[in-house]
Amino acid sequence: MFGQGVLQLLLRGGATLLILAACSVYSLAVILERVLAYRRVVRHLAALRAEVEEALAAGKVAEALAACEARAGHPVATVFAAGLAPLRRALDIHSALAPGPNLAATLEAIRGATARETADQIASLERRLPSLATLGNVSPFIGLFGTVLGIIRAFEAIAATGAGGLAVVSAGIAEALVATAAGLFVAIPAVIAYNTFVGRVKIFAQEMDRAGQVVVEAALREATR
Repeated sequence: MFGQGVLQLLLRGGATLLILAACSVYSLAVILERVLAYRRVVRHLAALRAEVEEALAAGKVAEALAACEARAGHPVATVFAAGLAPLRRALDIHSALAPGPNLAATLEAIRGATARETADQIASLERRLPSLATLGNVSPFIGLFGTVLGIIRAFEAIAATGAGGLAVVSAGIAEALVATAAGLFVAIPAVIAYNTFVGRVKIFAQEMDRAGQVVVEAALREATR
């Protein structure tokens, strides 16, 4: 009985609840897609970092670059590869780096490449997150709009019957409360997911900044060998 009553209220809710239902489906799809994407990043991060840093400590720039290329698509691997590419070119040209213009130019190229790639990867990691923030902000107002419509229907019922009472206004009030609950149902998970994902992206950004610094330190070590 309760389930049938709620279903009837949803059907009477009209466009407002249909919009909120569509928002809910989209929000859940975005949340699931981002969770899987971030899980893939975390799964390979520790192994990638250890393999690249170990190779660079041994002066094996080509091996470190190969490890990054083997994990193509990983944001930290992409930043590592962006920084290692100019270092490898400099070593191929000069066979060894020495303090001076060549080292300065190589360090500048590494910092520029890693900074650009970090910005691109952060933008990719933040994909669709603004839509979650928008849903978190807008959904309660859509629910409020449905609430207002439900109250209006309650007053129309009073006007039509010429009398008040719970039996007259209960349907409109119930629709109003369902619209409010639906708006909150969409907004709360969207806000929680958005804040959680923004925190994860900040952690990934720190890892990418660290990757750039690791390559710079590797170039400095090559200059002192």
